[in-house]
Amino acid sequence: MSTWNGSLDIKDLAPLYQSSALSPTEVVEAVYDRIAAYHDKAVWISLVPQAIAIAAAKALQESRPSGPLPPLWGIPFSIKNSIDVAGHPTTVACESFAYNPTKNAPIVDRLLDAGGILIGCTNLDQFATGLTGHRSPYGTPRCVFDADYISGGSSSGSAVSVGANLVSFSVGTDTAGSTRVPAAFNGLVGLKPTLGYISTVGLVPACKTADCVCVLARNVADARVAFAVLKSYDEEDDYAREELPAWKPWKSTVTLGTPPDDLLKVLSPAYAELFGAAVAKLERLQCAPTSFDYAPFEGANNMLYGSSIVSQRLVAFKDYIAEHGLDLLHPVIRSIFESSAGFTATQAWDDIFTLRRFTNQVAREFRKIDVLVVPSTVTHFTVAEIDEDPLARNKILGSFSHFGNLTDLCAIAIPAGTWTNPKGNKLPFSITLLAPAGRDQEIMDLAERFMQAA
Repeated sequence: MSTWNGSLDIKDLAPLYQSSALSPTEVVEAVYDRIAAYHDKAVWISLVPQAIAIAAAKALQESRPSGPLPPLWGIPFSIKNSIDVAGHPTTVACESFAYNPTKNAPIVDRLLDAGGILIGCTNLDQFATGLTGHRSPYGTPRCVFDADYISGGSSSGSAVSVGANLVSFSVGTDTAGSTRVPAAFNGLVGLKPTLGYISTVGLVPACKTADCVCVLARNVADARVAFAVLKSYDEEDDYAREELPAWKPWKSTVTLGTPPDDLLKVLSPAYAELFGAAVAKLERLQCAPTSFDYAPFEGANNMLYGSSIVSQRLVAFKDYIAEHGLDLLHPVIRSIFESSAGFTATQAWDDIFTLRRFTNQVAREFRKIDVLVVPSTVTHFTVAEIDEDPLARNKILGSFSHFGNLTDLCAIAIPAGTWTNPKGNKLPFSITLLAPAGRDQEIMDLAERFMQAA
């Protein structure tokens, strides 16, 4: 048992490691003590055996460089179990789909080469389909602030592993909000970078044109460090993109867009009040609310599950479906896949053209505003409430998140206050900042200013 029980934040560990006041072995031992003591066993699908993780920590210590340490030296992390890790089955929360990868996804190697210590592979909504975290045969990870409430998904285990202080950061994915929503429910920063900046090779796709590898952390500084390690052009990635042309810097006053009041009526009363307070705080940070047309954002948002785009999930799992059918899937996932069939090629092309039109319109609206701020989600359901209506309540959670990848935006979800539930527990509220592809650093800077301001 470790005698150390401090902060796992990268910004706290790095100076301790650099000064030799703390060793990776001490930290890894503490991590496994915390995992053993944590009440929610649905966080993980597979753990790296403690002895192997400690051996990795000792290997780092034995080969310690004499100068500055690599950016993730001795930093414990977790990774969503839709990303290949050699020696661990990739299940995507479906045992009948599981396979044993023979090599790591490139992003895993990047993290390990930077000194990171992998702790385990986390639970998720089956086939990375959902925003609730309540669609896995491996159990339902619960919100770290109240176990009656959902953790959010699909990167559910990733969010809880960070929110419960079991690891320093986690690598998740986001197609329609699958990092931003669980980050929101667990008081975390959820960075959804520009599409194509981080390799998706070795990721089981959910919707290949909109899948994005993401970072969940407890602060922006940590997310920034992990993102810098992960970001790399991968020519083997069909959707990789090299550095985009440089944007002009924002002016001292940042122009800010918000959804129209009629769409914000979907927020719970507590969320509505907190969103108003968050916008007011951004105004104090020299952000100026500016008129623009939200219609193309909403139009794109409605397309994810209201058009043939959802059929990409059938493409991603066509070989599995051909062999096994749908009978072995989680009942909710099975119903989604059943409803995703039957679109014609004509409908698919019509939807491609419609989405392209919305994407171009969104780009034009960003000539009027620098950044769009939205609630990361609309309310926080209990597990029991999701059981009552798993499809409709999942859909409403994505009211302001589905369009992000479809219209080629980068985004960051950040904590923005708390509300008190009927049991008297304080639960977090979150906003998401969105901007055009390539504005990742700017939205991280604004997010950091927001979180540091009173």
